Amino acid sequence: MTVPHRSGERRVIAVLFGVMFAAVADNQMISPLLPDMMAAFDVDIRLAGLLVSTYAIAAAVASFTLGPVSDLWGRRRLLLIGLAVFAVGTLLCGLATSYATMLVFRALTGAAAGTLSLNITAFIGDYFSYERRGVAMGMVMSGYFAAMIIGVPIGAYIAEETSWRGAFIAFAGIAVLLWWPVWFTIPVHEGKRKILSTRLVLKKYAYFISQTGPLMAVLASFLISASMVGFITFVGAWLREVYGLSTDRIGLIFLVSGIGALLGSPLAGAISDRIGKRPVVFISSLVMAVCLGGVPWITGYLSLVFVGFIITGIAGAFRQAPLQTLITGLATEEDRGALIALKNTCAEIRIGAGTAVCGLLYITWGYQAVGMVCALMTVLSAFMIWGWVEEPG
Repeated sequence: MTVPHRSGERRVIAVLFGVMFAAVADNQMISPLLPDMMAAFDVDIRLAGLLVSTYAIAAAVASFTLGPVSDLWGRRRLLLIGLAVFAVGTLLCGLATSYATMLVFRALTGAAAGTLSLNITAFIGDYFSYERRGVAMGMVMSGYFAAMIIGVPIGAYIAEETSWRGAFIAFAGIAVLLWWPVWFTIPVHEGKRKILSTRLVLKKYAYFISQTGPLMAVLASFLISASMVGFITFVGAWLREVYGLSTDRIGLIFLVSGIGALLGSPLAGAISDRIGKRPVVFISSLVMAVCLGGVPWITGYLSLVFVGFIITGIAGAFRQAPLQTLITGLATEEDRGALIALKNTCAEIRIGAGTAVCGLLYITWGYQAVGMVCALMTVLSAFMIWGWVEEPG
């Protein structure tokens, strides 16, 4: 791929930020909407949690299938396809008439979101040099946290003023509006012209599994995704149960956490470009573990919960972009899509399993047990990155 101009870089970052924002907000706004959806479909929290699990499993299948395709067909083509399917799937979620149809539509949306996540990350790896990639990744990944600041509260507000259905319909419209900027801004990158086959796909995945660094990065992502989604999915139910918060007030918690994350993400990328991605990931993960394990025990002081979520957001931002950048450096442009797909697949599978396990923990022992298990997974992921994943170059 040709070396990009700085003005082109800024446009690419802005467009990818928007796509990341829409895809993440659609998933994260499930937490404040969950109580209303449970009432609408007359299901308990365990069945409601399956909406997140189904989404994650579909994203995993899409990532695993399309990773090598991304290397061969190019990122832009799959970004356009994924965004179109995402818009349709999100709209159908808003029109779902039963719990069963909602499961199907969440699966469709999850597959599209998995496609978008895969190709956003891989394209950043292709387009920016590793020495400057942390800044670019940090700015794009700030869309992840902007979804918490803007997207989730907006979704919660729309749900409060209209219904939870209105929130899905609104984000379907955002996805439609983003399709044209992707078409005009993201440069064509056709990849290598090879015949796609099952043998080629398995060969790529087998290679990365046989390498210690990529394998440990994949397994660490596995644990990170499970801990974060397991923690976030049930925080809405916990806040309503313990503090009696309304849906829009629960959305405010995400706003507070997202502010810290949004401010921290570009800074984290810049720092990681200077001192290395791996130490930033390690330290931020340990801070994150303290927050995940500690916040659920705060049951009488809502102000401390707010502070805990601010620190959680900042720690998450300082881990997210450097980790993604570190992983993109473990593969060449020709194989990067396959490695990211393998990482995303394992992460999404663990999200599904983690949500189901955390739902059981929540029902049996409460949200404190969810927090402790999520903290343990976070600590394990930090030491896996520090001990076995080498900084490229």
